[in-house]
Amino acid sequence: MKSKNYIAFLAICTATALLSACSGQNDGSEGRLKVNQKYVLKSWPDSTYIAELDSILKAEPLKANADSERTELTIYSGSIPTISLPGQKKPVKQTSAAGQQASAKQTKAASPAKSAELFADNFMNALNAMLSDPTSSAKYRTVTAKSGEDLFALLSRAYGHDATKLPRFYTLSTLQSMNPGVKLEHLNGGDNVRIPKL
Repeated sequence: MKSKNYIAFLAICTATALLSACSGQNDGSEGRLKVNQKYVLKSWPDSTYIAELDSILKAEPLKANADSERTELTIYSGSIPTISLPGQKKPVKQTSAAGQQASAKQTKAASPAKSAELFADNFMNALNAMLSDPTSSAKYRTVTAKSGEDLFALLSRAYGHDATKLPRFYTLSTLQSMNPGVKLEHLNGGDNVRIPKL
């Protein structure tokens, strides 16, 4: 029993001595390698290492006249094509007031869809102006409702057929805030309704 313990003790001492001997050889004086620092070559690399480097360099594709080749770039100087989606407005050049009125008349005559769109834009701008200053009588007019008429029938009578294409919820809720005490969804004959002045 004692002999087994003694052998184990000797094995531990031997291992400790080997570890201390190994650590004594590498005392850390070398430190880490530094970039761009020159070191003294203590031994030449062996032939297998050099053969591996040569095989890697031979496999690397190199061009014979890499420095003499030129790459020419050309820049496209033409106009870039633009894509317009259906229903998208084209950019309009700024013109004088008379030119704008003439172009508005041409747009109204061009197609009913464009005239309805133009009317909706004008109506919304006038409605927003009316909202910004609700007490200014220059920004609204008062229309008397007929019996059995709803808000959009009243707007059609005041502005024309394009008024039926206005956004219903926004128009109704906005005009309701401008006309307190009047039920715009169910108008009675003789109700006075304030609408934007176009």
